[in-house]
Amino acid sequence: MAKPDIIPKHILFCHCGGQRISPGLLRAVDIHLKKLPVHVTRFSDLCGVLVEKRELVRDLFTANTEYLVIGCSLRTMNLLFDQTREDSDTPVTFSHINMIDLSPDEVFDRINTFCSNYKSNAVYTEIAADPGWPSWYPIIDYGRCTACGQCAEFCLFGVYKITEGNVRVVNPQECKNNCPACARICPSTAIVFPKYVDGGAIGGSDDIDEDAEHQRQVKDIEKCLGDDIFSALERRRGLRQSIIREEAMKKAISERNDALSAKNET
Repeated sequence: MAKPDIIPKHILFCHCGGQRISPGLLRAVDIHLKKLPVHVTRFSDLCGVLVEKRELVRDLFTANTEYLVIGCSLRTMNLLFDQTREDSDTPVTFSHINMIDLSPDEVFDRINTFCSNYKSNAVYTEIAADPGWPSWYPIIDYGRCTACGQCAEFCLFGVYKITEGNVRVVNPQECKNNCPACARICPSTAIVFPKYVDGGAIGGSDDIDEDAEHQRQVKDIEKCLGDDIFSALERRRGLRQSIIREEAMKKAISERNDALSAKNET
């Protein structure tokens, strides 16, 4: 009788570059994974890798493979991997371990359960993100987003763009580190910053207290925009255009100086 085919298993481990997961737990999990007879891919920071090397993550997912993702909340992991679905027809499905909410014992128990009765050639690979970028940027939860565009109007740095009735994050690396203001004023609580240390809907938590988020949002909108939201957004739109013009002028002056220097050298 032929032996049944063994379904390959693959662990995807985010060695998070943020401050929400204990560094000691991250190190301990990393050491443990290197001892397992299973394929492991370690991301130095999944948020950064998905911006800089999305195709590498997309190509990790193949049909008929069981995946275990070790990282932060399930909601955040799903939103991050949604970015790869745009480039591939392969469905992204996985088991999940949340290192923020689980105890270390629970984390290791779930890893070992996933690998139980499974032996294969151990393969440990690493995919690194740019260590000079903190990978702070927003992710849009399209299950909640109403495409009102308030985030795009509020942001001064061109992180968002409204195209064909949808709001997109088009310049994640222009987002200012540790600034979650756009998420604070989003009327649908649809913006997630995975590295936001205070958790809640903004931090991608799986359980959202809608009443508490609404109360927080009212206070944050008043603090950020005041009573007249439309006038405040109009002022920020003008300020954003001023910033864009200033950056364009700086670039033009720099290019002119480079050209003059090259001419003087000849």
